[in-house]
Amino acid sequence: VDLVKKTPALFGEPVTIKTVQMMPGVISAGEGTSSYFVRGGGADQNLILIDEAPIYDPSHFFGLFSVFNADVIKDSELYKGGIPAQFGGRLSSILEVRTKDGNNQQLSGSGSIGLLASKVMLEGPIAKDKSSFLLSARRSYADVFLQFAPNEDLRENQVYFYDINAKINWKPTNKDRFFVAAYAGRDAFDLNGLFGFNWGNKTGTFRWNHLFSEKLFANTTFIASEFDYQLESSQSSSAFDWSAGLQEFSLKQDFNYFMNPNNILSFGISAAYRN
Repeated sequence: VDLVKKTPALFGEPVTIKTVQMMPGVISAGEGTSSYFVRGGGADQNLILIDEAPIYDPSHFFGLFSVFNADVIKDSELYKGGIPAQFGGRLSSILEVRTKDGNNQQLSGSGSIGLLASKVMLEGPIAKDKSSFLLSARRSYADVFLQFAPNEDLRENQVYFYDINAKINWKPTNKDRFFVAAYAGRDAFDLNGLFGFNWGNKTGTFRWNHLFSEKLFANTTFIASEFDYQLESSQSSSAFDWSAGLQEFSLKQDFNYFMNPNNILSFGISAAYRN
């Protein structure tokens, strides 16, 4: 996360994917895109996760921005090889992004204004030392400036993106901890009502951590993820409406058994449904 914030920001917005593209063994698919190749693999062979939920299109504004808001990222890790078995096996790489849990001591927040987008983040305790929340929102405003265009046709155009991150964590006992995380984002373009397209991701993660003993730790996770896009044209000669999407629901049960200070045994099971 520190590396992301130190990297020169495009339009005043730090971009996680751009930092990944500069790492050894990673090649960008081109300027102005969030796609990347890892050690000869395809751009669609990279698994991208946010709080364990898959993101199928990590880009906003055709790749100028990524779906990851740097203000809410706790840490991230890129696996370019030796991918752990709990991820289910992937062809090229895994980018795992985890968001902050929220401040359980005091209310705090941040905000910023960029050339194309602005964002705000708020975090704080629900019950001090027991539970906390985090809420963040970001939106571009290119469509706002279009309202001042001298050409009336341009004023009718829409071009924007937004995303929202939310997270709640609760620690009822010293042996149990619950997390609920959600993400929603969308890009929308409308050209004077004649042609339009939009796409977006939605994810949700519920996780329960339980400590059976000093040696046995369990992690139960339910994950939901959806990606969809639409294309439409209202021109009489070539009117059409195209919709497509992908949904995924998965359940994972992971265990860690600390055999001794030098050895940890990890095992578990997962099941997924895709439509």
